Amino acid sequence: MSIALSAPVPDAALDAAFAGAGRAAPEAARAFDHLTDLEAEYGFTPLAVEGALPEGLEGTLFRVGPARATLFGVRVLHPFEADGGMLAVRLSGGRAEGAHRLVRSRQLVEELAAGRRLYGSSLSWPTRVLRALQGKERKNVANTSPFVAGGRLFALVESSRPTELDPATLDTRGESDLGGVLGPTFSAHPHRVAARKTSYNFGVRYGRAPQLDLYAVDDDGRARSLGAVPLPAPVMLHDFCATRRHLVFFVSPAVIRVGRALLRWGGFDSWVRYEPRRGTEVIVVDIDDVSRVRRFRVDAFFQWHFANAYDDGEDLVVDLVRYPGLGTLGAIGKDTDRPELSSVEGGVLVRHRVRAAREQLLVEDLGGVLGEFPRCDPRVEGERHGVVFLAAEGRAEDPQGNAIARVDIGTGAITRAHLERHELPSEPVFVPRSPGAPEGDGHVLALVTDVKARKSAVHVWDAAHLDDGPLARVHLPHASPQTFHGTFLPANS
Repeated sequence: MSIALSAPVPDAALDAAFAGAGRAAPEAARAFDHLTDLEAEYGFTPLAVEGALPEGLEGTLFRVGPARATLFGVRVLHPFEADGGMLAVRLSGGRAEGAHRLVRSRQLVEELAAGRRLYGSSLSWPTRVLRALQGKERKNVANTSPFVAGGRLFALVESSRPTELDPATLDTRGESDLGGVLGPTFSAHPHRVAARKTSYNFGVRYGRAPQLDLYAVDDDGRARSLGAVPLPAPVMLHDFCATRRHLVFFVSPAVIRVGRALLRWGGFDSWVRYEPRRGTEVIVVDIDDVSRVRRFRVDAFFQWHFANAYDDGEDLVVDLVRYPGLGTLGAIGKDTDRPELSSVEGGVLVRHRVRAAREQLLVEDLGGVLGEFPRCDPRVEGERHGVVFLAAEGRAEDPQGNAIARVDIGTGAITRAHLERHELPSEPVFVPRSPGAPEGDGHVLALVTDVKARKSAVHVWDAAHLDDGPLARVHLPHASPQTFHGTFLPANS
């Protein structure tokens, strides 16, 4: 069932909430230098197109990310606590229109009505303690990724249930448990298995006996519970992967400090402790019978995001961006030129071969590309893939520059669309040229924010010729917050 929201919030309430965005404490403001708060919401409006949009590129790009870190002059301590926003860019007939709206959670509506913050780590410590003792709910910030199923649009965050929005207007419809199926959480990273026409996901259920709740949502939007798998500790688990036959989890030793999390003590990054002595646990679950589980431990490593996975005989092949530790959690939302962050190690795209029967995890090099937000062609999700796209480091002579990269796994070729240091790219989204086009033949879309000019645009590249530069730029009316994840819904869907 969906939980209806109260009446729409008057613009005056939002104006009051947005006022004082520049009055945050200097340290907090410095910590969010690379994020731009949403200056103003806007409904669908025509957007200027520089260059020419490719013929046949028709549909809507949806993107989600933290949209407001500051409300009523008070800034949250970490981007993961910021209220989410949904950006939509519609492409049709060579023209574009766009909208950007805050996700109006029930808790945000409550805050806007009260004229002050009521949730999060920015509250006074006595208030946080009192709310914890009273068992008050946490805020559903819906700030991580979009999910489309059965014609319904959702904004996801791993700590809560999905929040449904109207795809035509981006109006918030409310939190949903998908027909009474979901437990308290639904991760922000469902993975679709193209051959099954089904998306799979999980939620971490905390408590005395932590567990993974496993779910399936078919393309028509029907959800079902698959069962649960126990966890040895309350961990932060951001993503996983799915193949035609298996669900695959790499459970890094990122352990939730339950007391701090309950009290909202400090920023989000202080609620998690990395304990490498625990190692990383590999969990392989039979997709048709989740009681059949293989699990074993390897030396500790961390990952935020998976590109794709597939079955290869008795092995499972898993491509992801791998880190030696959890230093990036504290770096998210901070100026990466700050000295104390200079030692944070970046993630590298690598291949993992899981041999569960032998309790082995083998690591294979994929060219040493430093980057994040890996994606593949959506038509081969859960199957053998040959191409990965990701936001990556730039030229060899300027490794601190930015780029969108294409990695052709079979040949080892790496192609980059280079950006300037002050141009921040989001996760690339690949759109096939046509349903029958070869893998990797199509276009790549990414939101790029120029932090010097305070402008944002969706760049569109030919996926086979990233180094030729963008075919088109779709300019947004305001600088956009740096969204985390996106999806493209073709016009004929």
